[in-house]
Amino acid sequence: MHDRFIMGALTLALAISGCRPPVGQPRAGVQSRAYAGHENDRDVGRFVSQYPEAAGTRLDDCQTCHRGGVAQTDTEREYSPCGYCHLLEFPKPKYATGVPSGYEDTLNAYGLAYKENGRNAGALRRIADHDSDGDGFPNAVEILQGRRPGDAASRPGQPLAPAVTYGWEDIRSLPSHTQFLLLNRTTEDPDLYLGYTGVRVRDLLEGAGVDLGQATGITVFAPDGFSIDYALGEVLEPFPKGRFYAGPVPAADGRRLVLHPGTLPPGVEDGREIPDTLWLLLAYEQDGAPLRAARYEADGGRLSGDGPYRLVKPQAHLLGDALRPGRPDRAAGSERRGDGWDFGADIDHNAGNCVRGASAIRINPMPEGFEEYDWKNGWPLVDAREIVLFGAGIAP
Repeated sequence: MHDRFIMGALTLALAISGCRPPVGQPRAGVQSRAYAGHENDRDVGRFVSQYPEAAGTRLDDCQTCHRGGVAQTDTEREYSPCGYCHLLEFPKPKYATGVPSGYEDTLNAYGLAYKENGRNAGALRRIADHDSDGDGFPNAVEILQGRRPGDAASRPGQPLAPAVTYGWEDIRSLPSHTQFLLLNRTTEDPDLYLGYTGVRVRDLLEGAGVDLGQATGITVFAPDGFSIDYALGEVLEPFPKGRFYAGPVPAADGRRLVLHPGTLPPGVEDGREIPDTLWLLLAYEQDGAPLRAARYEADGGRLSGDGPYRLVKPQAHLLGDALRPGRPDRAAGSERRGDGWDFGADIDHNAGNCVRGASAIRINPMPEGFEEYDWKNGWPLVDAREIVLFGAGIAP
C-alpha cells in the first residue's frame, strides 16, 4: 500500500484499543493490532472507511495488502511484510533470489488488485466481488468475516487458532525467576555472562491453562517472524547448571574474550559451578533493568533491542553421555592460539538459540483445521508489551 517506506508506520506505533481478557481466556476477534497509521497512510484510511468493521482488527494491518518473502528463495524466512519491504531500503548482501525490485513486488494478490484498479476508494469497491487469492471466496466476504483476502490459507469458515494474550501486568503477576548464565556467541566477540529475570516458560504455559499432555514442543516467534523450536523437555526440565569462567587477560587493544558484571552474584567464582538453576526463560529484565524494546534500526534495517521479552535458552553442551555447560570461546573463524579458549564447534553457542523481542509462542502441534495466529507481524505486540500463546492444548 505504500509508494515510499514510511518508517513511522513500519515501526508500528500502536493505537491500543479494547480491554485485555483475563489470563487463560482466549481473545475474541482481534488477532493482531492496528498500527497508528491512519493519519498518514491514505490506503489504510480508505480500507477502514470501506470496511469500518475491520478497524482495529487483524485486517487493520499491512499484511492485508503486503506479503513476506518468496518461498524456495533466499528470502523465504523474511516472513514479516515489514522485513520484506525493508529489503528495498536496506538490502542484505546474502540474498540473491526472491529480492523485491520495487514496491509492487511486496504486494500480495489483494494489494496488487487494489493498485491495478486505481488505488483509490473506487478500487476497493471494484474488487469487492473478486476472489484475489483464489480460495473460492470473494474479497468482501473474506474481509467481513475477518479473513485475509490476499492469503489463500485464510478463508471463511476456518476457525482462528485458540489464543491467550499475556499483558505486562499479567506476566509480572506470575512467579519470577532469576538466573545468571553464559550467552555464548558464534561469530562475535565477546561472549557474555548476564543475569536475567523473568518467567519460566513452564510457568507461562501452566498459567495460561495449557494442557501440556497435548504438546510436543513450542515455537517462539520474534516480531519479524524469525522463529526457533524448543522440545517439550526443554520447557519442562531444568538445564545443566552453568560454570563461570572469568576468561583470559584482555588483549593489548583492551578487548576481552568474555564480559561479565563488575559485581558478581553471590556464590559465583571463577572456575566453579554457578549456583542458579537454569530454565528456558521468558526474560523481561537483564541485570536488574527492563529489556529495551526490539526495533528495526532506522539506518540499517537491522533488529536492535531485546525486549520487552526475550526467550533465553541456557547452554546444554553434550559431553560424553551427559549434558554439561560449555566454556566461553573465541568467534568462529578467529585465529587459533592453542591457549584453551579457541573456538569449539561442539560447544553450545546458545546465544543464537535465544529469541529477541519474543512476541508469540505456538504450542505444537498446531491443531488441524485452524488458521494460525498472525505471528508474521509481531511488532504491535512488542509495542503493547504483550505476548500471545496459541496452538495445542489451549481451550477454544
